[in-house]
Amino acid sequence: MRGTKTFPDWFLKIKEDARRFYQQAEAPRNKYINLNVIHPEEFDPEAFTQVDIPDKITQEETSGYAVFVDNRLVEWKSLSDGLDIYPLEEALEHPVFRKHFSKAVEPDRDKFTAYHYAMLKSGLFIYVEPDARIEKPFHLLFIHASDRASMHPHVLIVADRFSRFTYLEEAFSINDEITGFYNPVVEIFALDESRIYFSSIFHMNEKVLSYGRRRGIIGRNALIDINHGWLGGSINTNHTELLMDAPGAEGEDTQIFFGRDSQTHFLTTRLLHRVGDSTGNVLVRGALKDRAHSIFDGLIRIYHGAQRSNAFLEEHTILLNPGARSDAIPGLEIEANDVRCTHSATVGELEEERIFYLQSRGIPYEEARKMLVMGFFEFAIEKIPVEQARERLINLIEEKWN
Repeated sequence: MRGTKTFPDWFLKIKEDARRFYQQAEAPRNKYINLNVIHPEEFDPEAFTQVDIPDKITQEETSGYAVFVDNRLVEWKSLSDGLDIYPLEEALEHPVFRKHFSKAVEPDRDKFTAYHYAMLKSGLFIYVEPDARIEKPFHLLFIHASDRASMHPHVLIVADRFSRFTYLEEAFSINDEITGFYNPVVEIFALDESRIYFSSIFHMNEKVLSYGRRRGIIGRNALIDINHGWLGGSINTNHTELLMDAPGAEGEDTQIFFGRDSQTHFLTTRLLHRVGDSTGNVLVRGALKDRAHSIFDGLIRIYHGAQRSNAFLEEHTILLNPGARSDAIPGLEIEANDVRCTHSATVGELEEERIFYLQSRGIPYEEARKMLVMGFFEFAIEKIPVEQARERLINLIEEKWN
């Protein structure tokens, strides 16, 4: 790491306020899940294991890259003009960082978000300059290398006016035995007329507890297109929010998840239309086997006066055996009368007619089931911007059948 600096007073105050909030707040819970089972203090934020940077990043295919190992940012580089990359201690002096830091995801959102800010000491600031067209994706790796590691990476992305940016992150463990607590926050700002395409693949091992927040704020005629693949974790909790903050704002949120054994995926998503003439879409698909459990909590909110908003939320889960369980909680809050706003959610099994059709073409029963699930996920797989990462995601999904 390129040296360290003393944190400024304003930053230390955020950390101290967050620490007090964490100590007083209760863990999130509802009738489907109780997160009191997560005890962050049992994990070590100083745990660190030196590892070789894996051959997952091809510089010729990227505009830049960064690597976190456990709770440290160990390597970062920009390979494109107009793309500025700063580690946290350098970003603290940047006026754009100061303006946007903690403004999308506030420290007092909930107990575990406060814990993130209280423990925060490693992060990355990505600034896309005005008019910059960053066609190749920026690639970020989160590597879980130490047993009982506590990881709190913070990523702030600001795409300035008329810019374009593509981002891919992957989070994984070096083996299946180590435990940990993964507690990321990602703040995304798409300023007027900008475009951000954001993809992530989470496949830390099934002994990791995860609680993260990702929130995007979208300006006039701007776009944030988010694409998540959730495969790992013991209890994987993620909150995604897209705030349409000016006319012409557009938010796209696609997510897939696959649970096996006793995994739990707790996913919440919010489309928040603060102003009218904006568009938002959510499409979530999942598959569960064994005793896996998913909770999907989705909400579209149309604020007062946000006329001509157009929003759609859809979630579908396939249960691959009787022991799996899925709970869906779609909702609408509409305070305007000239809108298009719908939602739907389904839970079911694979259609036997489709399986029979594939069997009639000589495909074995279990292979036919797997093919149908892969087709169910194809819309999200195709959005991964790096071919090698797409192949890794496909292989990870196929491994869930073992």
